[in-house]
Amino acid sequence: MKKGKDEIIVGILKGFHEKEAEKYRKACEDLQFRCEIIDFLSPNWIANIEKSKADIFMVRPDVSNSVKKQMYDERLFFLTKSMKKKIYPSYDELFIYENKRNMAYWLEINKVPHPKTKVFYLTKNIDPVLDNLKKVSYPIVYKTYIGSAAQGVKILQSYKQAKNLVNQIIKKGFKIKHGDKHDIHWGYAIFQDFIPNAKEWRIIKIGNSFFGHQKLKSGEFHSGSHKVEWIAPSKKLLRFCKDICDKGNFTSMDIDLFEDESGRYFVNELQSIFGSYDPSQMYINGKPGRFLYDRELDDWIFEEGYFCQNYSHNLRIEFAVSELLR
Repeated sequence: MKKGKDEIIVGILKGFHEKEAEKYRKACEDLQFRCEIIDFLSPNWIANIEKSKADIFMVRPDVSNSVKKQMYDERLFFLTKSMKKKIYPSYDELFIYENKRNMAYWLEINKVPHPKTKVFYLTKNIDPVLDNLKKVSYPIVYKTYIGSAAQGVKILQSYKQAKNLVNQIIKKGFKIKHGDKHDIHWGYAIFQDFIPNAKEWRIIKIGNSFFGHQKLKSGEFHSGSHKVEWIAPSKKLLRFCKDICDKGNFTSMDIDLFEDESGRYFVNELQSIFGSYDPSQMYINGKPGRFLYDRELDDWIFEEGYFCQNYSHNLRIEFAVSELLR
């Protein structure tokens, strides 16, 4: 027999982000859900999970460096695959979260339009890599597999710059600007086509709620600019993003995408957790709100209100619990 709403316990996995657990706890308090905070970093994490009475676990991996992300992902694998525990966002969403290698593979396999991306493993013989770099049109974009707000991103204007960067990665690795000084990226390189004069959009889907706005540029990049234009996304754009989420069964996803000069869309980022400081992630004519997809009408309906409190965790918990009650 399924539990009632008052019987469900929301587990909050306390990780490297101490404040994140508090945000989830506050969201549970707002929504009047019972919650339990579990130490997921402890060497006794398995025993902590086994003792927990939680029905679902809210998850926030640390992405400040690659080691923390990898360790957290390892535990999530065993939590979901071996211990059969429910987490939110899903393991599949978090597997491509802040991992641009995994994301590039997912986009290509699922035939989702994106800037053409190549992931190279750098071995002693780098001739195949350099041969490829001789054939591409410049500028191109280099990315580390982890790094938000355009950290770990370089725009390379020539083959010479690309070759020098590859040699640097092989000899001493690549450090993300303003990143963890111990986090050195080596052994691989990600190169992506550059789309000139592109607009960038952010479309967010949490549960059945859709939000959208345009990201404005600061310097070379849109990401990390903290500048937005509250322009309503078109229904064409919303449908494009809904189709992507349907393919991946994504229910907590930020899709950052480019719109080129011809009006074509190309996915740049898929992030299941994202910056959400404003209590609304969309304003239309000055009114906060969200779009809800109506299946019968096959259309989006605007609903006015604030829905992104506590960094959008209220909405995540509401949806995760609603799925348990189905």
